[in-house]
Amino acid sequence: MMSSYKKSNGLLVVSRSEGAVVGRFDDFQFDLESLTIYGYRIKGSGMFAKAGGVRADRLGLIGRDVAFIQSETDVEWSASRQQEDGRAWASKYLGTRVIGRNGVNVGVVEDIAFSPTEGVRGLVLDGNRMVELDERVSTGPAAIVIDDPERVADMTEETEAEEDHWWSWLTKKPVKSEKSETSDKPADDEG
Repeated sequence: MMSSYKKSNGLLVVSRSEGAVVGRFDDFQFDLESLTIYGYRIKGSGMFAKAGGVRADRLGLIGRDVAFIQSETDVEWSASRQQEDGRAWASKYLGTRVIGRNGVNVGVVEDIAFSPTEGVRGLVLDGNRMVELDERVSTGPAAIVIDDPERVADMTEETEAEEDHWWSWLTKKPVKSEKSETSDKPADDEG
């Protein structure tokens, strides 16, 4: 199931085994090259609550209203948020510049689309635009470099019609808005 950093931030985290609320989803750390998610940061309940971490393989599902882990014992409490080479925290990656290979400014990251099983899949940029992450996009700690700025898809029209429509952009390639002459012909012409 696809999610985004902004939509998942603050979700209740529930343990399946104990049927208890463990805390709230706070952040996740991912590899800048493979885009694999290493783990998730959880904040406990209460004003002075401690924070903890859970390995990515222990998070079962991030749903619309809650995220599930297998057991309360999967959370390592008092885990500090360490910055490691080659990795980034989602919350710190918001605001990162996106540039083309020619140095032209393309935009700024406003949200991160991800799947707990598949890792980081795309970036939502300012101006309601999205870019799918693949081998043609280089992610680094200070900037994201795109081989061709034309790969950035505008989501404005689709987003107004249906709030979550842009998720489909992450699982399939964007379709060009220009129709070819053959696309208007029926596939089965019985004459």
